This record gives sequence, C-alpha cells and structure tokens, in this order.
Amino acid sequence: MTMRLIPLIVLCVTASSGLAQTTRAYHDEREKLLSNVVQLTRGFARAGESYFSPDMNWIIFQASIERDGHYQMYLAQPQWLGDLIGGLGRPVQIAPPNSRNTCGFFSPDGRRLMFASTVGKEKADEPMGGYRREGRSYSWSFPTGMEIFVADEWPQALPKSRVMDLKLRPLTDNEVYDAECAYSPDGKWICFTRGAGKDADIYVMRADGSNPVKVVATEGYDGGPFFSPDGKRLVYRSDRKGNDLLQIFVADLAFDDAGNITGMSEEHQLTNDNNVNWGPYWHPGGKHIIYATSAHGHHNYELYLMRDDGTQPTRITYAAGADVLPTFSPDGKWLLWTSKRTADGTTQVFAARFKMP
Repeated sequence: MTMRLIPLIVLCVTASSGLAQTTRAYHDEREKLLSNVVQLTRGFARAGESYFSPDMNWIIFQASIERDGHYQMYLAQPQWLGDLIGGLGRPVQIAPPNSRNTCGFFSPDGRRLMFASTVGKEKADEPMGGYRREGRSYSWSFPTGMEIFVADEWPQALPKSRVMDLKLRPLTDNEVYDAECAYSPDGKWICFTRGAGKDADIYVMRADGSNPVKVVATEGYDGGPFFSPDGKRLVYRSDRKGNDLLQIFVADLAFDDAGNITGMSEEHQLTNDNNVNWGPYWHPGGKHIIYATSAHGHHNYELYLMRDDGTQPTRITYAAGADVLPTFSPDGKWLLWTSKRTADGTTQVFAARFKMP
C-alpha cells in the first residue's frame, strides 16, 4: 500500500517565545482510529511523557531545551477550539534548577501534582535515568538521588512568567531510585518503581508517602506501573528474563479487610514475544491497554491497543519514527503520545482524537 500523509494545519506555541505559530502535523491515512492530529510542543530539543489533568485544562510533560540536557517538568494548557484541541499555551517550567525530572502526574481531584526529581540530591556524574537503547541492546539506569515529590494546591501558585516556584514536598527520601509514579483512581494510593543497581521492583504507598508495600518483586526490571480505572489492578512492564526485552503484565492487587493494599494476588502476562513492549496505559473503560512495541523495528516503535487479557491487538500508529508513551484523556476521547513524526526530526508531544475500534 502506498502511504499518503494528510497534513493538518494546527496552532502551536514555541517553548522559547510563547508566540502562536502555525505548523503541520502529519497523519497517515491508515491511522483510522486517530483524527485531528495536533503537534502540541515545539521549540524543545525533545519532549514527551504527557498526561491530562482531570478537568483536561492542563497537561504535564517533561522536556529539554538542549539535546543532551536533563529533562525538566512543564505545565501547559491545551487550547480548545470547541471540542477540538488547536494547540498548546505557553509552557511553564515547574522543575527546580539543577535537577533531572520525570514522570509527572495529577491527583484525581486535580489539587496536587507529583513528579520524580533529583532536586537537592543531583549527582552530575550519574547517567541519565530511565530505559534507553544502546546500539542493539537496552539498559536501565537508576539515579540514586531520584525521589518522588508532590506539590499541594499547585493552581494557587500559577505564575505569569515562564517559571513556576512550586513548594515541593518529598514523599520518598533514600539512596535508591524512586520514580515512575501514578495515583490510584481514588487518590489514596501511589504506585511507583524503586530501583538500585540493575534491579527494580514495583511498590505502592499511601498518598502521603507512608506504608510502602512491595507488589512486584522479581529479578531484573519491573516498572512503569499504572492503576486500572477501578483501582484493583496494575499494568506494568518487565524485563525479568534479562534479555533486554520488555513484556507487559497485569497484577491483581490483594487487599485486607480494611481496604489496605497488601501485595499481589495474581499476575497475568499479556505479551510474550521477541519485541520491546513498554509504556502500557489503561483506557478509561478499563477493558483495554495501549502500549508501544518494537515489532516494526527499534527505530520505528508503534502504538497498539489490546484487550486487558492480551488478546485482539490492534495497530494504532503507522508514521515513520518512534511513537511511544501513550496516555488517554480522562474521558477516553483523546490520546496523548510522544512521537518523532516532526518536520525537524525532534521528538515532541502529540494529541489526537481517539476512536475505540
């Protein structure tokens, strides 16, 4: 089949000036479940991992002005044109200087936001955190100064300038990597990844940082967890075979009579192949999971949707370059993801209306 790219004129905002500009987003005609594709960020050397606020009036994402610079955390407002997103307002940096940052997330009531940061514990000689490709293999690195922070009542601190001075409260404080964090639907729990050396496990803790409980503990890396919409399961990725390939799992959580999470009652493996499958995220309906896979090459990650039992995989994206880190809006009508389908070859945040197959 001959690929035809459909250009869409959209309104965007540069990171450097904040001035409205027009740009083109390209939409492959085979992406029939996506429409109104919008490039949200530009002016960054790289940007990605974005999430909507509960009211869909904000997104939080990480980005770097410099190609080799550490990620900083940003907030910005989608520019709604009726029921469509036309672009993104001026990004506001919320990460403290001299730190590396990742994994921003809003609380279900919208009053708090959290992210992982090395603020106050930054070590310049440590490698970049997270999962990255090195030739034909992959590796995780865990900055030991990475902790999880929360900002209470952040809307009250919204600035008129491009930098926001948040009062951050640490939820963790130790000498290991704590990151990859997300709230439960009721806001009472946080799931996160705790790593050291070449090993990482999945934990949950109370929203105030108390009562950490290890849920997934196997050899190698287990991480990137998210609560299901009903709060009873976690989806995550695992490299427990040590073969540089990530697979996707779902764990049924165990609760005591008081409603406390005590661990895992059962685990289900959803993918088992020779690909890197990562960045899984729940659709708000609770029956489907979207994720990125290297099935079409390590330079051409694509997004797939599957049932929560691992069946009926459906390809979502077809553009050349990486399409990764997908997340849904709270109403399930919009998809945010990180893509290299840009005119300048940089990786940026995109949004599109999503149609369930």
